[in-house]
Amino acid sequence: MPETPVDPTDPQVLTGLNLSPERFAEIAAAFVEIRAEIDLLRSLDLGETHPAVVFHPVVGKSDK
Repeated sequence: MPETPVDPTDPQVLTGLNLSPERFAEIAAAFVEIRAEIDLLRSLDLGETHPAVVFHPVVGKSDK
């Protein structure tokens, strides 16, 4: 018997999550809202505005 081909667009294949269809639907619904906020943030034109938090690596004791 031939194997059933894997659907590359199946969300469980794309994410690698082994969840029940019900749980996956809950996560997908939550992600829709998160994705909308991410798209909104990406659409902001910040120009030369730097983020409120700028990462500065910790200076080691020997570097002081």
